[in-house]
Amino acid sequence: MVKKSRTEDLVLQLLSEEFSLTAKQVHQKLQRQFSVSSSYQAVHKTLKQMLGEGVLEKKGKEYCISKEWVEKNQQKAQALAESLKTRQPEVNLENLKENESIKLSFKGIPEVGWFLADKAMQAPNPKRKPSIALWKFCYSVVGLESKHLQRLKEALKKNTWHFIIEENNPVDHMFAETLKQYGAKNFKFGIKCATPLSDKMICGDYITEITYPTVFRKLWNIQNRLPRRIIEFNLAKHFLLMRELQPTIHTITTKNTQMADEYRKEYL
Repeated sequence: MVKKSRTEDLVLQLLSEEFSLTAKQVHQKLQRQFSVSSSYQAVHKTLKQMLGEGVLEKKGKEYCISKEWVEKNQQKAQALAESLKTRQPEVNLENLKENESIKLSFKGIPEVGWFLADKAMQAPNPKRKPSIALWKFCYSVVGLESKHLQRLKEALKKNTWHFIIEENNPVDHMFAETLKQYGAKNFKFGIKCATPLSDKMICGDYITEITYPTVFRKLWNIQNRLPRRIIEFNLAKHFLLMRELQPTIHTITTKNTQMADEYRKEYL
């Protein structure tokens, strides 16, 4: 990307205010308003260059900013904003050697959800070993974006997943039924398998531990245990928990073949 000169920036500023000007008017205003000492020939050369690059368009003798150029820059700015909003660390689990780990931190459920669906659940598994989720509560997909759900479908199709849920209540069963719609099949409830603050997911030789803040875990506990019937479940509060609250969630993914196989022996 070629860096714009100060004169080009000033030309854009003038034309954004005046809409259209002749080369002579641009030269005069650059001198009067910005004390630019460039000759008329130099300014005219800059205008021709900007015209050739598609930044400006010419109507008769007057120059104005190209609408197409503005639209392209708006699209780029929007794409950049979305990228910054959802940017995740670049992670390639294939680069991990045996017993090596990678630690990551995420802000909120959508961010960590994308990491799990896009990376942890897609870890290399050439021998197609069974994959295991060891969860305190059954995870929900409410509030996640379409990209999360698409990657979740792909992960569930790619490997055979076994979901071991420590809790055994109507809300956890409801979330399990939702996951079944995306390809999940194997669920067991009421099995001690998680710590008070963390869950684990094992795919191939990779073990990912997800650690949640104490307060968030307690809110999750109240949300799932309180309703005695599904009709009493507060979907609005659940959406708030999933989308609006943005706790810092830590993950550590380790490649450990022996330990991953031990988990499979223990729970399958």
